Amino acid sequence: MHAKPFITALLTALFLFLGTSLSKADSPELEYKVKAAFLLNFAKFTAWPLPAENTPGPFTLCVLGTDPFGQSLDGLAEKQINGNNIEIRRTASSAAIGQCRLVFVSKSEQADLQKVLRLTAGHPIVTVSDMEGFAAAGGTIEFKNKEGRLSFIINNTKARMNGLRFSSSLLTLALEVL
Repeated sequence: MHAKPFITALLTALFLFLGTSLSKADSPELEYKVKAAFLLNFAKFTAWPLPAENTPGPFTLCVLGTDPFGQSLDGLAEKQINGNNIEIRRTASSAAIGQCRLVFVSKSEQADLQKVLRLTAGHPIVTVSDMEGFAAAGGTIEFKNKEGRLSFIINNTKARMNGLRFSSSLLTLALEVL
């Protein structure tokens, strides 16, 4: 079996498993556990420009604003991305996101969304949120709950402008690619 079809099949199975385990009756805690697993996989299937990808030190995964994940993200600190340990940072200041490679923008930052997107424009930072219209507004990945299943929209145009490359497997699984 070739590696690419195998990876696509594995990724599909993972996202289907995670996506089908979520329904409206489930608790917000479970919802954010699933979203934390998605964040890890988004990072695994993203290529950053070489200087950023080869930067020594931890892979910084940030949460901007009110943290809806609670302890769900803490388990990711034991994982690695491209051989780098993951460091979880929670911040209330958009000024601190320049050091992040992936940042989850909480709904609490809705009023400052355009400011956040301006700060990340032109930088290899994956922005993710569950705010409605996030990807269309210029964010990189937007979580969507469609018919009780968690999915996502990828703004691949914005990602490429920022030097990011998503694997074709991840793009295939997106509900929509902008």
